[in-house]
Amino acid sequence: MAGLKRFKYTDKDHQAIVEDCITRIKEVYGATYWNDFEEDNAGRMLLEAFAYVADLLLFYLDRQANEAYLPTAAERQNIINMCKLIGYAPKSAQPSQVSITVSLDKTHNLDVILPAQSVLETIDGLIFETQNEAIITAGQLSVNVEAVEGETLAEIVGTSDGEVWQAFYLPRSGVIEILEAEIDGHTWAVVESLADQSENAEVFIAEIDAWRRAEIFFGNGKTGKIPPNGEKITVRYRVGGGIAGNVAPNTITTIRDIAKDSAGNKVTVHVTNQDWASGGADPESIESIKLWAPRFFETQNRCVTQQDYETFATNFNGICKAKAIVHERSGEANVIRLYVLTYGAKSNTVTTANQTLKNSLLEYLNKYKMLTDWLEIEDGTITSVDFSGSIQVSEGFNSDNVLLKIKQALADFMNVDVRDMGEPLRISDVYSVIDGIEGVEFVELTNPISSITPAHNEILTLGSVAFYGTYR
Repeated sequence: MAGLKRFKYTDKDHQAIVEDCITRIKEVYGATYWNDFEEDNAGRMLLEAFAYVADLLLFYLDRQANEAYLPTAAERQNIINMCKLIGYAPKSAQPSQVSITVSLDKTHNLDVILPAQSVLETIDGLIFETQNEAIITAGQLSVNVEAVEGETLAEIVGTSDGEVWQAFYLPRSGVIEILEAEIDGHTWAVVESLADQSENAEVFIAEIDAWRRAEIFFGNGKTGKIPPNGEKITVRYRVGGGIAGNVAPNTITTIRDIAKDSAGNKVTVHVTNQDWASGGADPESIESIKLWAPRFFETQNRCVTQQDYETFATNFNGICKAKAIVHERSGEANVIRLYVLTYGAKSNTVTTANQTLKNSLLEYLNKYKMLTDWLEIEDGTITSVDFSGSIQVSEGFNSDNVLLKIKQALADFMNVDVRDMGEPLRISDVYSVIDGIEGVEFVELTNPISSITPAHNEILTLGSVAFYGTYR
């Protein structure tokens, strides 16, 4: 067998496998036993059937290899699993936040109180919950209270069997947050890790998978307490989230709960949102995860550089884009101005954040900032770019189909998930995107006609797309 030509293991397509097999057959058997490789030959039929199976198996092997690396992985759950290794938690769907006005028909002599976590509804039945008590003081007609989209549930997820490392799935999908568990009358807290917990710590960890199902895990009696055998496990958690929660003003109008005055009497109140709700977002896209997971790992859980502030802000629920600028330096502190944007009401859009979301972000960042840093949160700027021009369509291609491909290619090119604030738009890149579409013979842009350099707090988004095509 010495001297035989080796298979080309990098040639993995069907035709290459057939050719390699024919070469090997000729070397082993010569022309005496098998010399007919025409396509209508039965032997050739079996050969091509083998090549088909081999090609299919090699395809799956390639896919398996790709799924082992973050840059090439395509399956969301595999990407989530890899992010666990570096401490990055891809954002699940996020709930929107909004300020709610609670009002009366007439003034009362006593304070009127709407409890925290009162359930509100939009015209379309989308649920919001108040975050704090709304107290309309005596003699006043209204008060504002913050509300967040989503519904809080408390459900039994199972019964402890007294074993180590117990795990339970929550009954509902669409989970956005796990709040706490109740076991044998005790409240158990959710923590990020069980590794540093004591043997009597009443804690658990939770994970949300690619399908927005949540699973909770308990300890082994050494790192985290084991739930007592036979005890029912009740979990409080929230479901909801998504861009659907970014509702328009005056759409939250129904209240399920009852307001009472300080004497316990029922009082009729009205609710509405005078502003847009903002911050609601669908689960983080795969492209965004691949971009931000390595950046988050670089921060090592602290904000030192401008890039650290941008990474932490972008990883905060509800924030889509962030740009940090050292506005001025003084003898006592660095003033860092952080420009932010949140998710829009439609997919692949951004908008300015409401004050509630910006206040929450500031509170979050203050936990990780340097002692000598002073933070200011401001709105970023959004500028849409219109694209127009003419194309020459290659012979044999349908002009309408080519134009549709141009619109999709520009939408991918201007995708806000991968475009940063302050990132320039190079005219050469636009030509490259359109020229790379099959069927485009030639393109001439009428807008934009030159590269665009935005301000550091400005993001360029896709505006209208208007091209017309002519045949060669």
